[in-house]
Amino acid sequence: MNFELKSGTVRIKEHTIFEDLNLEVKAGDIISILGPSGCGKTTMLRACCGLTSLTKGERRLDKQVLENGTVIPEITLLFQRPVLYPHLNVAQNIGLAASPTWTKQERKGRVQSVLASIGLDGFEARGVASLSGGEAQRVAFGRALLQEPRVMLLDEPFASVDVARRLELAKMTRTHLKERGITTVHVTHDEAEANIMADRVIHWSALQPPASSPEEDE
Repeated sequence: MNFELKSGTVRIKEHTIFEDLNLEVKAGDIISILGPSGCGKTTMLRACCGLTSLTKGERRLDKQVLENGTVIPEITLLFQRPVLYPHLNVAQNIGLAASPTWTKQERKGRVQSVLASIGLDGFEARGVASLSGGEAQRVAFGRALLQEPRVMLLDEPFASVDVARRLELAKMTRTHLKERGITTVHVTHDEAEANIMADRVIHWSALQPPASSPEEDE
């Protein structure tokens, strides 16, 4: 699915996080947005998935305008730190994204398939507290895949692991996203990670409208 953010603006109280931001991602493409910490990348992703309401502008999925501030299953956000539930094992954490229409056997089979595809076959009964940072992020990614989204938003998902593992996870993630044709927006401050992940790398500043000159303001 194509995804667009048109003239997106988020203001919190008197503070403007970003203004008149435009983003368009074609169906199945992966883009990486490069920008420093604190520039507004995370807020932009939260606005794209509906967790944060836009002050102005709109989101579009295949040109259909989405209701502002609403979360839909077609769009999922993977956070910088994996959100896992310590009272549940690995399989149960992934299974939280299962469709209520699946049978118990179908759910089990799909979870096992996801675990195998992300290199965690045999981890079903493991407690999440015993996982490394990279393994925990794989579990969170596996849960996102099980949801079968059309658009995935990635908020520096490899930041908590070392450089070598980060690039390995970036390659694995790209492979799965491209195989499934998931339209993806990935944000990071790591250029090497962006180059591995993306079909197209965009600098955060390029999404902002150009500043008007004094002559234009007259």
